[in-house]
Parts: sequence; C-alpha cells; structure tokens
Amino acid sequence: MESQSAKPIIAALLQPLPVLTQARNDLSDESVVRLLVRQFVDLSLGAFNEVLNGRLDQDEAVDGINRQAIALNSVFLGTSGFDTVVTHPWNTPDQLGAFLKDTVGLEYPEDDCVRAMLIHLATQVMHSLRMPDEERDADLEALTLDAADLLLGRAPEDDGEIDIDLDV
Repeated sequence: MESQSAKPIIAALLQPLPVLTQARNDLSDESVVRLLVRQFVDLSLGAFNEVLNGRLDQDEAVDGINRQAIALNSVFLGTSGFDTVVTHPWNTPDQLGAFLKDTVGLEYPEDDCVRAMLIHLATQVMHSLRMPDEERDADLEALTLDAADLLLGRAPEDDGEIDIDLDV
C-alpha cells in the first residue's frame, strides 16, 4: 500500500528526529513514537483548519492526511527502507498490525492497520475542532498518548478504554 510519494514524506517526518536521537529513530523509544504521532496530529489539525478557512479543498486535505498515514504505516511496519529507523520484531504486520486489528477492532488487513488507526485518529482530531481551546488541547494530548501507546504495543492506560473512537 506504499505509494511513490511516501518516501519524501517519511524523510520529512524523520528529519527533526536525529538531533534528539543521535541520528537513530528507535521505534521502541516512547519519545520518538510520541513525536511522530504528534507530527501527524499537528498535520491533520493544520489541514482541517485550512479547510475551515477555505484555503484548502477538503479532498486535498484528506489526500494529504492519507499520504502521511501511508508513510507512517511503512515506518511503523518496518518497510520504509530508512537506515535511520531502528525497528524491532514488533514492527511487522503480524505483530503490530494484528495487535491494532484486535485491540482497536479494525477491519483492515494487518499490513494496513497503522494507516487505518491513524485515519481514525485524524477523524477524532477533526471532531476536536468543535471543542473550546482548553478542552481541545487536552483531548489532542490524550489522543496522541493513546495512539503512541498503541503503536508501542500497549493498550492506553487511563481507564482501560481506548479513546480512538471508531464510531464517528
């Protein structure tokens, strides 16, 4: 499911990280995973704001978000080909993909579950735009932490509930 344009997107995603990680982006490092998820949340939030302000077509925004999700799918499933990304046995469709499919209840193939989870996350980001600023910030932070936990193989810790609501 990797597109031709995914490699430049992945490179842009990983560009700010080497300063923090001595040129290695270890996908078992919670700070690296949180930063990647936060960048995705910020991109989604920015795209939706551009649509609301009439500066971007909704289809273009959705396409851009999907391209980013595809790129992150290849990063987290270990298929990006970047030597600056340190993957682990966990970073495969059989492991991470199956975990996401079971934990979040995704009805997608294991090799597409990171992308699917991120698209659902983007949908939640879109819905957060209706909230007052203070509530939105707290909601976005909770969504970011929950998504990072999932990508690290942990069910979110709060009350046992996964906040990435698939029924929106």
